[in-house]
Amino acid sequence: MAALIKLFLTLEPSLRFYLRSQRIAEIHEAIISSLIVCQPKDPIAWLISCLTEYHSLTSQEKANLNWDYFIPEVYRPLNRPINIESSLSYVFAVCDDSLEPTELQIGLAIGHYKSRIQQNLFAAWLRFYLTRLGQKRCLENKLQAVEEYYRVRCLNTYFRQWSQWVSQRLARQKAAVCHIKHCSETYQIRTILNEWNLVAQQARRTRDYFDRIERGEDNQQLGFLSHGEARDELSLLNRETAVRILAYLDVADLARCAQVCRNWKMLTQSSMLWAKLDLHRTRKVLNDRLAMRFIQRARPFLQHLNLRQCGRIGRLTFVGISSCKNLQDLNLSECPTVNDESIKIITSGCHILLYLNLSHTEITDQSFRSLARHCHFLQFLSVAYARHFSDRAFGYLANGRGCRKLSHLDVSGCTQLTPVGFESIADAFRDLETLIMDDISNLSDKHMQNLCKRMTHLKQISMWSSARRLSGYSFRQMTSLTKLTTVKFDSNKLITDEHLRIIARSCPEICHLSMTDCISVTDICMRYIGTFKQLRVLNVADCLLISDTGIKALTEGACQNRLRELNLTNCMRISDGSISNLLRRCKRLAYLKLCYLDKISESGLELIGQMEQLILIDLTGTQLSDTSLKILGNSGQLRSVILSSCRKITDLGLTKFATTCPSLEHLNLSFCAQLSDNAIRSMAFCCKYLTTLNICSCSLLTDMSLQYLSGVCKYLYEIDISYCQLMTDKGLKCLGDNSAYLKRVIVIECPNISRNAIDHLLRKIPYVQYQYINI
Repeated sequence: MAALIKLFLTLEPSLRFYLRSQRIAEIHEAIISSLIVCQPKDPIAWLISCLTEYHSLTSQEKANLNWDYFIPEVYRPLNRPINIESSLSYVFAVCDDSLEPTELQIGLAIGHYKSRIQQNLFAAWLRFYLTRLGQKRCLENKLQAVEEYYRVRCLNTYFRQWSQWVSQRLARQKAAVCHIKHCSETYQIRTILNEWNLVAQQARRTRDYFDRIERGEDNQQLGFLSHGEARDELSLLNRETAVRILAYLDVADLARCAQVCRNWKMLTQSSMLWAKLDLHRTRKVLNDRLAMRFIQRARPFLQHLNLRQCGRIGRLTFVGISSCKNLQDLNLSECPTVNDESIKIITSGCHILLYLNLSHTEITDQSFRSLARHCHFLQFLSVAYARHFSDRAFGYLANGRGCRKLSHLDVSGCTQLTPVGFESIADAFRDLETLIMDDISNLSDKHMQNLCKRMTHLKQISMWSSARRLSGYSFRQMTSLTKLTTVKFDSNKLITDEHLRIIARSCPEICHLSMTDCISVTDICMRYIGTFKQLRVLNVADCLLISDTGIKALTEGACQNRLRELNLTNCMRISDGSISNLLRRCKRLAYLKLCYLDKISESGLELIGQMEQLILIDLTGTQLSDTSLKILGNSGQLRSVILSSCRKITDLGLTKFATTCPSLEHLNLSFCAQLSDNAIRSMAFCCKYLTTLNICSCSLLTDMSLQYLSGVCKYLYEIDISYCQLMTDKGLKCLGDNSAYLKRVIVIECPNISRNAIDHLLRKIPYVQYQYINI
């Protein structure tokens, strides 16, 4: 094809035009195509026939001559291509000058060529870049994999080293724990042995002391039971701890401690010890000069001052009290010198008083004027048994600016108050929370009506020996006190089960209920009382109609999980069934009084020993025997036991009981006539922490019992030896000489104790009651 094109390019333009115009290329293409397709036997004759046929065509048909015109219809293709230019047409077209490209076409061709070259170059560059990028990423992945592999190898190495270190450390710790455990066990064993040795030595010294007493040897030395250590343990403690220990002492004891040594004197000068000043113990010798010395010493720190029964103080002391600007608590009860003038002096200086006790004083209405004028922060006020003021006194408080924050008021024994006075109280103290009205014999329904209508915030109300004249109307009025938590009254014959039902429905927050000697209440009321969910203290002593049915209803109520104290004294219908219900349901019962319950047998009393939380038990006048007393000691938390008038108790029972209760602190054995010195010896040997003991009317006890107690029970604080006919001056002298903590002794109707022995005892013990006279 290239040679043919080159040949035609050498022809003259006129010849090339002729060939183009006569369609020589199309005619040759059609003839050659027919020869190729038909392959005639005589090609020349076929050519002549084809030319002849061509000359017979018109000009229009010649113009439309196609390459398959001379091919028969049978050999023509079914689908003919459209506008197919033959190779010869292309040759002749190239040779045509009219078909030469223009400059624009050449520029476009060059631009197209450049763009194609750029595209090819960009594609080649892109392939190169992607290849390099892939190689780079592959290399980075390999490096990352290498780093991860190296890190894992390092971690494995570190973990193995750490695991080895931990194993070694655990082995060392295990060895250290074993060593510490061994040391701890050794130390515990040594401590146990040392304590056992001390207890054994103490027991041996106690037995030796008892033997010497029984042999009749006189041993009045106080230190024969000590450990023989002469070191000052208080000085070894830090200052704060030592001061807290000294805070339990009164002024007289602090004065003695200040004389021991310089270190103790510095401790007694701590401001914490002088913030609370109790001068009641020194009331017999306290005068204005001594009181002023104490007040001036404690004035910057003084917050609590107790001058109860201090009858020798006067105006000078009250002026000194008024200078204590930080004073918050002041007790002037039973001070005969307290009057309106002294109250005016005190209140004019002490503006932040919170607690003020003026019971058993000679104050009048003028003192209440002073309180209304100066005491703006007063919260506690007691004017019990102060019978010289009138109803107008509380009117002054209602009209004044002071005492608006009062939350506790005690008007016990103020029989001069009328319903008008109680109305003034209700007007003055709308937010009062505690009201004590004990021993007001003229308390009536009118008094209660004025109180209950206005004092809706009242939470605690006490009416001991005051509720005898109250009818059911007063108890219905109490339903308006919906916030009541404590109710106390006694000896009311008009209150019934229906009244308690109304109170239980209106006052669901009651946690303390005392209603003794209410003979009209029955077992039905116990069902209503059992609905109190917060009930912790219940006192139904001398309610004779309450029986086992009522106690069963009580223990099945909502209060069974919270009840802590129960007093069933003289409820004669109570028997063993109640004890069984209390044991089974009231698991938190800690204080139980069952005095004079004859229907409780020994089996019921033995059930009491299974109450694990029991702290105090009162079994006065019951059928307690040695067997039940022994089982009673199984309750390991007992601290106070009252066994008065339990006449079946003998030395054997008390010995077994004391062995199981070494932590006993209070014990009452009055009227236990079968007890002898051997019982007191066993009790003193086991109960070394005893503080209160009552052995009144134990007729078989002698001076040896007092010698046993004074030598071993070194924490003994109070003892009653009344009607012990066999005790003499010797036992009382031993008791006074050897009992360092003894503060109160009751000696009534002891014919063998002389007045000289009492006088000797008074020099060492502050309170001794002899023949019902406070000497």
